[in-house]
Amino acid sequence: MIVNDPVYGRQQITDPLALELINTPQMQRLKGVNQYGIWNLLDEKYFTSRFDHCLGVYFLLRKLGASRQEQIAGLLHDIAHTAFSHVVDYVFDDAVSQTVHETFHEKVIFGSEIPRILQRNGMDAAVIIDEKKFNILERDMPNLCADRVDYFLRDSLLVGVCSTTEVQSIVNSLTVHDEEIMLNSAEVAALMASKFIEMGNTFWASHVQAGSYHLMGNILKDALRRKSITENDFFLTDAELLHKLRGDSLACRELQRIGYSSIQPGTESDYTYHAKTKARYVDPKVVYNGAVQRVTDLVPEISATIDGFRKRIAKGHFVKIAQAI
Repeated sequence: MIVNDPVYGRQQITDPLALELINTPQMQRLKGVNQYGIWNLLDEKYFTSRFDHCLGVYFLLRKLGASRQEQIAGLLHDIAHTAFSHVVDYVFDDAVSQTVHETFHEKVIFGSEIPRILQRNGMDAAVIIDEKKFNILERDMPNLCADRVDYFLRDSLLVGVCSTTEVQSIVNSLTVHDEEIMLNSAEVAALMASKFIEMGNTFWASHVQAGSYHLMGNILKDALRRKSITENDFFLTDAELLHKLRGDSLACRELQRIGYSSIQPGTESDYTYHAKTKARYVDPKVVYNGAVQRVTDLVPEISATIDGFRKRIAKGHFVKIAQAI
């Protein structure tokens, strides 16, 4: 399998296990799940599939020399993402931590042929889904991990926050030290930390993101109450779930409110939603001659930038939503 990836260039997949897993219905469904929730309803250019991201994490883990088992864990790490990705966090009142998909991981994996495929290849599905066992794949913020690095590089390149040259500079500076992803340049680490904040301000945690996700979350909640959709429908593709919603006249009317012109900044005295979201940021570790330091220790102004960003996002966004047409 040949993939021309925007971040890592031409990649070839030859591992028979990876290829078999990629062809499962559960992995193929991810081609129809937008990493950016409903951003493509605002602007169609904002689409990267969860499938693309899973492949990207696999490529990055392979590049960094992770074990085959960790590479496979990376390939499968987002298999339980629902339609519209993190929008569903707003259905289950988890807008700040955004971890709802993790609660479905075991259900999706063990409800499929994947455990038997893994077993035939000498791997245990219970181990593969335990992210704590894979230190390169997953780590808590503000540390770097393959998941966090890939979505940052992929998203920032698409949105235009990072240039191709900047993305390649970051990729080339990545290294693994003590089973953890770090950077070998303080300059590149400062660039990455700053660009991460810029992505948060302009895209991941903007008022448009928070407002549109909150609105769509309410549409889904109401449709669930009316029984025009079920929780099982969250495991359709975005297009399939959207089709079901458009068959509900009330949901269809509310969907007309999703647009740049209808989602505007509000004030504390004039707003439709006080929408919360997740503050995504990194404080990369830099390793040089065996010594490890945080970029905030090397470039102190980065610390103030991160603190200011976290405080702003913690306050939430007051968002004004126009009425449906």
